[in-house]
Amino acid sequence: MVADGRPMFEERGVSMRASARTLVAWGLWAATVGACAAGLVVTLVVTRPLTAGVLADGAAFALAFPLGYATIGLVLSLRRPANPIGWLFAASGLVWSLTIPGDPWLSQLILDHRPLPLAAQLAAVVGEFNWAPAIALGITLPALLVPDGQLRSRRWRLVVAAAVVGPVIGMVAAGFAPGQLEETVIPIASPFGLTGVAGTVAEVVGSIGLVLWLTSMLAALVCLVLRFRASRGTERQQLRWVVAGAAGAVAGLLVGMAGVVMTYFAVLCVPAGVAVAVLRYRLWDLDRLVSRTVTYAVVTALLIIPYLLVVPTTSKLVEGSGSLAVAAATLTVAALFQPLRRRVQDLVDRRFNRRRYDATRTVEGFATRLRDQVDLDALNRQLLAVVDQTMQPTRASLWLRAQ
Repeated sequence: MVADGRPMFEERGVSMRASARTLVAWGLWAATVGACAAGLVVTLVVTRPLTAGVLADGAAFALAFPLGYATIGLVLSLRRPANPIGWLFAASGLVWSLTIPGDPWLSQLILDHRPLPLAAQLAAVVGEFNWAPAIALGITLPALLVPDGQLRSRRWRLVVAAAVVGPVIGMVAAGFAPGQLEETVIPIASPFGLTGVAGTVAEVVGSIGLVLWLTSMLAALVCLVLRFRASRGTERQQLRWVVAGAAGAVAGLLVGMAGVVMTYFAVLCVPAGVAVAVLRYRLWDLDRLVSRTVTYAVVTALLIIPYLLVVPTTSKLVEGSGSLAVAAATLTVAALFQPLRRRVQDLVDRRFNRRRYDATRTVEGFATRLRDQVDLDALNRQLLAVVDQTMQPTRASLWLRAQ
């Protein structure tokens, strides 16, 4: 039978494949959420003393790594199922979540100085090294495939192989190497560490795996730079979002060096930038976003710093009038905000959003000439020139209605 010129069994096959992909995408996300929920339950049951800090740190890690990557991966997998980047993000989130259910139990056993059963020993070893495959899935491989899910050329397959094999052999071999595990709540001796020649071989193989992992990640970054330099048009606009996400991650990590929570969420800038690039980059103007972000950051700094300096000084000078000093400083800051914002916006646009700055200057110049122009033909030419410079249409014409 034929429907719309195509066999009906072909349509059913396509529909079944789409349904299977949707089921797998939701399954990966549900597994990650389930692991995080199980970790919360185990924490509530076994962790003593249970403090708000313990819960907050666990929640920040879960939201930033497993749930953050899994959710972005779910959206990409549903919207762009043919692009492997979404599936890689989903797999990365699942790998991050694997140790969450067992971590509270393992930590409490170590703190209580109790012997570790085999399951706890396995949890300790996996938790020590699972960051390597998670980063390979969530950063290295997407960097090689962004934005269209295709490698730049076939020779980059070697980097893909290194990114996949390196973390696996490194994780397995390092688990049998002698030494201590540092990711546990208190460092403990490696439960499966071997001695003698076997231990030495495990150390060497683990080091090789780590070198492959690190080399593949650096090569992926080089690939991203080369792709950006060679890109044009749509691909270049997409890669600009990836670069913006990477820059946001670096800036967030530098700012968050004093606080772990900020560091956690800075990492999400990378998959978020990739998601915008793959999905709907056309909805936002990156130049405008950057210029507005820089503007408000500068304006906030210019207003808050003097505010923090003026209020204590004024309060000391006017004893007993602290509230009045605060109110006066607040009103002053509010009055200065818009004029200062416009001035800073103009300076920032001149540097970061030159197209908008030039367009504004062109329109202002035309408005000035319009007051003195009486020649209709000249006005017609000038108006079309302004439209061409600011909007850059493929064609423009002016129609005047006869009176």
